[in-house]
Amino acid sequence: MKLSQFFLQLQLFFLLFVALVAFWQRHRIKKGIKELTTLDEAPLPEPPPHVSIILPVRNEEAHIDNCLASLLAQDYPNFEVLVIDDGSTDATPARLAEWRQRDPRLHVYRIEELPAGWAGKAHALHTGVTLTQGEWLLFTDADTRHAPQTLRRAVAHAIAHRLDLLTLFTDTRLPGAAARLLTAIGATLLAMLATPGEMRNPHQPTRVLAVGQYLLVRRSAYLACGGYSAPELRSTFSDDLTLAWYLKRHGCREDIVAERGLVFNDQWTTWKSAWEGMRKSNYGLVASSPLLGVVLGLALILYGLLPPVTLVHQLWPRRRQARQQPQGQRDHLSLLTRALAALALFFQIDTKRRFEREYRLPCAWSLTAPAGWVTFGLLMLDTTRLVLKGRGATWKGRTAPPQHHAVHPLAFMGQVLERLHTGRGGTRPFSCRAHYLTGLCNGETLSSSFLAAQRLSVPDRAGSRLAALARSTHAQGDAAAR
Repeated sequence: MKLSQFFLQLQLFFLLFVALVAFWQRHRIKKGIKELTTLDEAPLPEPPPHVSIILPVRNEEAHIDNCLASLLAQDYPNFEVLVIDDGSTDATPARLAEWRQRDPRLHVYRIEELPAGWAGKAHALHTGVTLTQGEWLLFTDADTRHAPQTLRRAVAHAIAHRLDLLTLFTDTRLPGAAARLLTAIGATLLAMLATPGEMRNPHQPTRVLAVGQYLLVRRSAYLACGGYSAPELRSTFSDDLTLAWYLKRHGCREDIVAERGLVFNDQWTTWKSAWEGMRKSNYGLVASSPLLGVVLGLALILYGLLPPVTLVHQLWPRRRQARQQPQGQRDHLSLLTRALAALALFFQIDTKRRFEREYRLPCAWSLTAPAGWVTFGLLMLDTTRLVLKGRGATWKGRTAPPQHHAVHPLAFMGQVLERLHTGRGGTRPFSCRAHYLTGLCNGETLSSSFLAAQRLSVPDRAGSRLAALARSTHAQGDAAAR
């Protein structure tokens, strides 16, 4: 009886934790939606700055015509379109040749071979930057369609707010079951990391959001930090978030807006495309820390399963168990368990509904919230399986290169550690391993001498003020020894 009581109390503890997490997620989604803004109706300067639209394509024969037609129809007065054909093997090159003859603003450059250590899209985008001269750069995807006024309004908004990066939530259609099941889950996880208001705040350098279908970047800001040629970015499959994170860490001003009717795209029409797309996006995080992938995957599965399974278990008649427990105790624990499970399930469904309302999805899809969390957990475990087997995530026939160990989703932990130190007046010295952990979360490479001194075999990442102090201290020691 004592053992059963222990497991029941443990179940109640987990249910309470799940309910609190679900409530927090609901709060973050509400906060994020409330902080969304639209593009300002600001005038363009005279003369308007030149914009280089860089469009990487690889086997996009199904989308290229609609995308180019919409880009070339922009009412912005001063722009060019550069298409980077990243080794397409379908009819894309032939379609591009026809379009190039129609409009002199369209230029095409073909990449025959991908250099080692680069991800395909990151390399294509950086190649496009080196081949253009626009004061502003627009990175977009071939599966998008743009309203004629989009570029004009986006550039005017970015200039009026003195931004270095502006990204737009697209007017996305979710035609497939996989996209309807998983997109809201991914958005909820992103909302746990950042909201639009936090992205606009320059004092929160690790809180970023980005939509790869539309990234408007000031060229001077891109070149100042190296852009996708930086070691942290060149191998990434999460090219949108990593670029926004990298620019903001270098002091750039950023914003994200949402407005219907500007940029359209269809998201993942099949299970295969959704699974590969989500796995590609998660690969960088899991490759940096497979243990984190395992823990997060199992936690998401438990998070999705526990509330509905508990409710079913509690409502299922169990007469033998009823005879073994006193009536009062049984009723009290049963009522508390049902209440927590129902509350957690309500928060999960309501959170998904708040997101899906923006995409005009039927209410019935919100009821799939638990299945969505379980599926996303299985996705994380599948991504971890690829990492542990030494295989990379695949996208459009290419395998991800080895990932740079910049664990930017955990960067806020470095700030927490610094604040714990400075909150005590800086009088309590940090251990070397605390320096290392702070840097691991924040971002620049530790010296090999420091790693050797601490018997740390993994040349991971470090970059906070404390880690910089550690590097400086050990560098001085090395110089003195010489």
